[in-house]
Amino acid sequence: MELIAVRPDRQGRGRGKGLLKHVEAALSERGKGVLLVETSGKPQFEGVRAFYLKCGCERAARIWDFHEAGDDKVAFRKAL
Repeated sequence: MELIAVRPDRQGRGRGKGLLKHVEAALSERGKGVLLVETSGKPQFEGVRAFYLKCGCERAARIWDFHEAGDDKVAFRKAL
């Protein structure tokens, strides 16, 4: 499991997009063809989900109550 994050006070400046591009390049160099990303389905993660869609990922799955009741796992994928 890997985690990427940008501090809230540093968001909106292209850092997250840069991190994601770096991850995509590293995966491609290793011969991987798909990026899989998972996040929470809670309302406060709406911006995170919108970020992945904006970066070309597509929603692949939603697993209801995965983390706990009311907290779904939302998975995204992107072909590399």
